[in-house]
Amino acid sequence: MLRWAFVLLVLANLLYAGWNWQQQRAESLVEARQEQAAVPSLVLVDEMSAPPPVLVVDSGQAQTEDQKAAEPDTLAQQCWFVGEFADKARADRSVSVIQGMQLEARLDARDVPDEPDYWVHVGPFDSRERAVSVLQQLRGRKIDSFLIDEGELKNAISLGFFSQKRSAQRLMERYRNLEYSLRVHEVPRFLTHYDLYAFGRVDGEDIRLALQDRGLTAKPVKRDKKSCI
Repeated sequence: MLRWAFVLLVLANLLYAGWNWQQQRAESLVEARQEQAAVPSLVLVDEMSAPPPVLVVDSGQAQTEDQKAAEPDTLAQQCWFVGEFADKARADRSVSVIQGMQLEARLDARDVPDEPDYWVHVGPFDSRERAVSVLQQLRGRKIDSFLIDEGELKNAISLGFFSQKRSAQRLMERYRNLEYSLRVHEVPRFLTHYDLYAFGRVDGEDIRLALQDRGLTAKPVKRDKKSCI
């Protein structure tokens, strides 16, 4: 009887020891899992999903691109014939306007044929002595006259110089009975005109409007660049 009691006691101790060990093992597993949860998990770089790319745009560059989009195409350098001026003062004022637009201006002066003058004369004579003799005769008759001593009418006697042909014809009619043959010599007359050119990156309409604002008129015409050089 005692023998069976001893066996039962040993079995009870073994069961208690096994149960106690199981409890301790369970508590250790719980603590290990809690520590794993507290530590961040390690992930391989290859397994990480790449974030979307971020586009960095410089503000100055963005503004420049916006300005380029807003601005029209840059004009090429062009040559413009601004106009022809008979008045030097108006030509000079137009030059100031063109230069104020940061453009190159060139003013070319040229002679333009105008109505000729009319020179009423007697002669010319073969020699100065003969011309002086005729001059004295005319002055003796109270005819206003003088000796021409140079040019293509050298040794002729001038009776009058006129800007209108009608005035010259009246004088010839007045002295139609004079024993000397009267003649009319046309003297070419020229006026100075001024051609204005503008060169630069500009449209002709802009030039016209700028001159118009200053009370000046012009109709710019595009010309070959060689005209402005």
